[in-house]
Amino acid sequence: MLLGQTLDGMRVWDIRRALQALRSFRSLQGVPLSAEAHHELAVDALYASLFETGIAALDLRQMPVSHREGPDYLNVLRVLDIPQAMAMAAERSQVRLFETDSNGWDYTVAVAQCLGWNEKQFVIEPHLSTTSR
Repeated sequence: MLLGQTLDGMRVWDIRRALQALRSFRSLQGVPLSAEAHHELAVDALYASLFETGIAALDLRQMPVSHREGPDYLNVLRVLDIPQAMAMAAERSQVRLFETDSNGWDYTVAVAQCLGWNEKQFVIEPHLSTTSR
């Protein structure tokens, strides 16, 4: 930690700046952007999407279900955990979780049902074990 920031908090900032840089190209203005990330960086991309507009889709793979598993943001668990952030992001962008255990996302699924979201707004593609392939 340096000056009250964590590495993951700074990664969120970097992802935001990359999205803003893409938006600065005239040829990309109006083009829907999407983001894809894995593991803890998927959480970083999720949080970056909360602060940026115009992100059409998030494809997140092998994502932890709680900040107790990672990544580290200062005092985030005092306010919310990853499923709550996921619900906030899915309200604005299509979110697809791949290779992720469907357990732990009950809150996000319940929000989707209560708000009557399109079934494609929040999709979980569970991890397939090697024995079921």
